[in-house]
Amino acid sequence: MQKLRKYRISISLRQGVKNIEAEAIFNMANKAVDLGNNQLYSLTMGKWFVLECADDFDVDHLCNKLLANMVIEDYIIEELTE
Repeated sequence: MQKLRKYRISISLRQGVKNIEAEAIFNMANKAVDLGNNQLYSLTMGKWFVLECADDFDVDHLCNKLLANMVIEDYIIEELTE
């Protein structure tokens, strides 16, 4: 049986790319007394994937070609051990 590996891929916008959705959430939360009430100082959004694959699978290639938009996003690959 082939050995499997498990990875978490975290994707975020590159430095300097404006995240309009995160800004809107941040602003609305801080305006609401029951949510942020001006006590929220920072909010960042991103996405992540967890995948299991064959030992020789090219995770970096998958990220470059499909999972991340390389024009505006960066990604980090973390191998999970359980």
